[in-house]
Amino acid sequence: MKLFSFTFVSVLLLISFQVKSQTNVYDVIVAGRTIGSLKVFDDAGTNNVETHRIESKFKLLFYSGKYSTQTSFVQGQLVSAVCAHEVNGDLKEKTQTKSSVKTLYEVWFSGEDADKKPKKEFNSPINNTVTSLYYKEPVNINEVYSERYGQMCAIKKTSEGNYAVSLPDGKKGVYTYKNGLCREVKTDLAGFKLRIVLNEGKNALH
Repeated sequence: MKLFSFTFVSVLLLISFQVKSQTNVYDVIVAGRTIGSLKVFDDAGTNNVETHRIESKFKLLFYSGKYSTQTSFVQGQLVSAVCAHEVNGDLKEKTQTKSSVKTLYEVWFSGEDADKKPKKEFNSPINNTVTSLYYKEPVNINEVYSERYGQMCAIKKTSEGNYAVSLPDGKKGVYTYKNGLCREVKTDLAGFKLRIVLNEGKNALH
């Protein structure tokens, strides 16, 4: 009986660990060709603490890059975010958003054009970010915070399961959902039309 109880508890712990650590894998596609991958890591945490993390690698002609974001929420409100973009092994840009005593947030920029981007202060509470769009469908949400640009972006539902995000650089990202799960993202990369498509065959529990 004790052995059975121990085994049963072990199985429950294993299942709960797997559910908590699910990773969704997406293919990064340009002109019908897969040039990289994007991973969405799920960690709900404990005590109302939640972490969203995305890592992407891609290579196109002589252009190779890495892109990553990590955001932390406490009781549904953002407390910190880091977004970094590397091109051909060099840091192109990095943006850090942290909660502050003086204002709700302070935003720092580093990388190639950091001298043109002074530190910013942000006084509105942030509950949803661009990264959050990989985690949940933005039902009844009108704006999301861009971890890269350090500002809010308008989001609009264009049709059932489709939402368009207007970015500060004039581009748009279109997110498509099915049963609440993000299935595809359409955007631009270095002048190319880019699709980020959920690869259900590669999705795994770790």
